[in-house]
Amino acid sequence: MQASAVVPSSRGDGRRAIFLLIIGLLLLALGVGALVSLQGKAMRYDSAYDSHDDMSPFFFGALEEGQSYSALQNLWFTICRYRLWVMLAGIAFIAVYVAMNRDLLYSQKVAPYVFVLPFIITFAVFFAYPLISTILMSFQEITGAGTRWIGVKNYSDLFSNKTFYTAVKNSCVYMVLTCAILIPVPLLLAYMAESKLSKTGGLFKTVAFMPVLCSVVVAGIIFRMMFSELDGAMMNQLRKLLGMQPIAWLKTAGGSMFAMVLLCFWRWTGMNMLYYMAGLKSVPKELYEAADIDGCNSVQKFTKVCLPLLKPTIIYVLTISIYAGLSMFTESYMIFGGNNSPKNYGLTIVGYLYRYGFEKVDKFGFASAVGLVLLGGAMIVTVLQLWFTGVIGKKED
Repeated sequence: MQASAVVPSSRGDGRRAIFLLIIGLLLLALGVGALVSLQGKAMRYDSAYDSHDDMSPFFFGALEEGQSYSALQNLWFTICRYRLWVMLAGIAFIAVYVAMNRDLLYSQKVAPYVFVLPFIITFAVFFAYPLISTILMSFQEITGAGTRWIGVKNYSDLFSNKTFYTAVKNSCVYMVLTCAILIPVPLLLAYMAESKLSKTGGLFKTVAFMPVLCSVVVAGIIFRMMFSELDGAMMNQLRKLLGMQPIAWLKTAGGSMFAMVLLCFWRWTGMNMLYYMAGLKSVPKELYEAADIDGCNSVQKFTKVCLPLLKPTIIYVLTISIYAGLSMFTESYMIFGGNNSPKNYGLTIVGYLYRYGFEKVDKFGFASAVGLVLLGGAMIVTVLQLWFTGVIGKKED
């Protein structure tokens, strides 16, 4: 009799716990949805709501004379205004549910989701939400007076702008040149530094890595002075030693690209060497000893033993170099002392985005379209690179 009385009670507690969980998830979803729907205008909305101003710039359009918003619309206004409290209430209900079911904390089925939850929250807040907001803004005209949907006009204006293609060309050329240098050269330097014949390998590693610790702002200013058009600038002094006349380096297309690529090579060679040296440490020494027994020279050991085992490291360095090349901005900005280089020789895609997102007024929608095109282009280039190197799309035997 006692057992039969306990069972219905436990089932009822379970149903109430599930009800609390459903309420908590619903409130949390409403709060997050309200935040996303405001599209970065939360502070302006709060001010308008508190002062009982017109809500049409944010939701549901303007009202005709004598009309009023429905109860559901007013409820949504309230949820959006107190979105933080709604989310906190949802979290509180979920916490109560967990407290009533403490055995979930020790469940092997639930534990993996608990450990993954911080990543999911971080991904949603710092990547998914900004990405969704950017996609929405790319179809809007955002001004100080409000937001207006304009469809694909931002994209049509973007692809009809000649300056955009100049920025794309500069970024692509910069990416190709930096990858062509920063993939093989640091690999050779790392192999030499790890060689048994190198007696000053430790000192060489330290000197090569020091530029990585230098601020890109300081490095950009130094390179701007080095490539100055003055006769006393370092690069013009070097030209004089070679019997050539001084030139205005940063006022020519070739000189501008050479300065940016040289800064990248000077600054990131040490970092790529570090990646390669970590990969070289994983190569078994027995393979080198076997190659010595077979009579292989240094070149053969490097090409037949080292390179095949370093393929994952090389692919990783290539991937991050592609991304860094397409996202370069600060180096160009510091070398040219701003985002307006002569004839846009130093303009990159990110610099183009910065120009319309921050330097111009009421161009956030256009800048969002630029950012999405950059994201799509970077993803396409990266996926093609991974496909050509066999990381993805490779058929198993």
